[in-house]
Amino acid sequence: MIGPARARRRRRVTTSVLVAACAGAIAVTPALGSHRFLTRANAHAAALAINLRQGDLPKLAAQSNPITAGQRRFSAQLTACLGGVPDSEAYAVAQSPSFTGSGAPALTVSSASEILPTAALVAKDLAAVDRSKGIPCLQRQLGRQLKASLAKGDTLAIRGAPLPAVVSGSDGTFALRFSVVVGIKGGNSSRPLRVYYDTIGFAYGQAEVGLDVLSTSAKPSAALERRLGASLLARARAAIG
Repeated sequence: MIGPARARRRRRVTTSVLVAACAGAIAVTPALGSHRFLTRANAHAAALAINLRQGDLPKLAAQSNPITAGQRRFSAQLTACLGGVPDSEAYAVAQSPSFTGSGAPALTVSSASEILPTAALVAKDLAAVDRSKGIPCLQRQLGRQLKASLAKGDTLAIRGAPLPAVVSGSDGTFALRFSVVVGIKGGNSSRPLRVYYDTIGFAYGQAEVGLDVLSTSAKPSAALERRLGASLLARARAAIG
């Protein structure tokens, strides 16, 4: 299961809080016919080919976004909570760079692609992400990560809710939005910082693809998410057939 990324330094909530989390409102559709079978030997190239590129977000700056030991631990904890497919079963996992913009609202976008041995395992992973488990599991994990980065006296409130499907034409899809409010203490008062985090994903054959969009102050653009989701799906089709 594609796991969320680490929370960054204290109050750096505007950076990539999670990467391609496998949680949300899931609407599984029937498989759309046969796909090219990926072996372990060609899985990594396929995963790399699917992810976002600089040309998808030319106005944002690309930052290195390697998979860290912290991300692997986070993913393992989330997988155990959801009852999904462990990362150890994947043929390949790859992440895009983290694309960031410092305007108003500040924006951070990234994607991740995981290739599993069979489409059936991808379907099993998505089936584990039902509404009753997905929101509580991811909200709890996200809260743990963010609380560890807060300063003494800061407060945190997180609310998760399903989103309408963003990606159409895949073998299954999920979408979830977390509204995060951090109360940053300063003297005798507290200043709120609001962050919206959307995690979106889909299945296509042996590929499970995640898209993360993080925005401060304002909700992420639905048009942007649909465009990026369509691009990722088109690349999955090209890579897998």
